[in-house]
Amino acid sequence: SGIISAGITHVTSVLIIPYIANSSTSGLMNYQWASPFDTCPATAGSGVSLTDLQVSIGGKNQLQTTLSYNYDNFIQQVNNAEQLISAQDYGLSNGLFSQQWWESSKYYYINCERSFSADKLVPKNINISYTNNSNVAIDVLVFVQYASEITIDVSTGAVTQ
Repeated sequence: SGIISAGITHVTSVLIIPYIANSSTSGLMNYQWASPFDTCPATAGSGVSLTDLQVSIGGKNQLQTTLSYNYDNFIQQVNNAEQLISAQDYGLSNGLFSQQWWESSKYYYINCERSFSADKLVPKNINISYTNNSNVAIDVLVFVQYASEITIDVSTGAVTQ
């Protein structure tokens, strides 16, 4: 577990992508990022599994319980995001994310949009915790998506936040 970022307002989602670490070697005695036989970064570590996953923002857990994350959890989290923003561009409705794709990529998406409006304006720390359920060391890339509101004066073109 560890702190990912401090002082971010209006966090909407967290994406965790695990890769086989540089300290580990894969079957061809090469690192995942350096191997010409690997599809990385198009796919993540297919043999990597994260369990006991939890994301907390400002000390509040975003998941009801820690998850042994699987394809159904991924679909549920992405569906929640699509319902909240009323857009169908995350890939579920057009078939971009299949179970076969997820099992070969293992992207861990957590929707963090459900909170009070007043809470979204307060800067908060983002923590993630998980258990590496694979027998290789891993590196993780963590992407935090957040929303920001701007005002554009159409007569002058001035942008204010």
